Amino acid sequence: MSVSLWRTVRNAYRVGLKRYAWQVATLGDAKSGDFVGQDDFGNKFYETKNPEEIHLRTRWVEYQQWGMDMSQVQPGWHWWLAYGTNTPPNKLSPEQISERAYPVPKVHKLNLTGTPGAYVPYNTAKPKCEAWTPQVARR
Repeated sequence: MSVSLWRTVRNAYRVGLKRYAWQVATLGDAKSGDFVGQDDFGNKFYETKNPEEIHLRTRWVEYQQWGMDMSQVQPGWHWWLAYGTNTPPNKLSPEQISERAYPVPKVHKLNLTGTPGAYVPYNTAKPKCEAWTPQVARR
């Protein structure tokens, strides 16, 4: 990623030293833009109109918690971040907000994929082949 020194210094000056340090630690870049909204999990969403920014890198989220994971973002905000719509979910009228087919708790559950706590389904199918067990015979 090509980041000019001038752009980094300008964005650090605009956002302040504390937020600059947080952005570099979490995003790996210094970004400045307009606050768009906040979801139920406390994540903050931003957008910049700066033409110097890389195309499709003008929207971002600053997570409330340190463990950054896109599963912490609500579906409406995820669609907005992916440039599926130009209208953020907090600007939609109540009739435009889609209802979910199943209720979702307001507390985020961590994505444990790749960890010892990951979901592993129990296999009920009979195995097609069996492991070989050696038989020791007397000579």
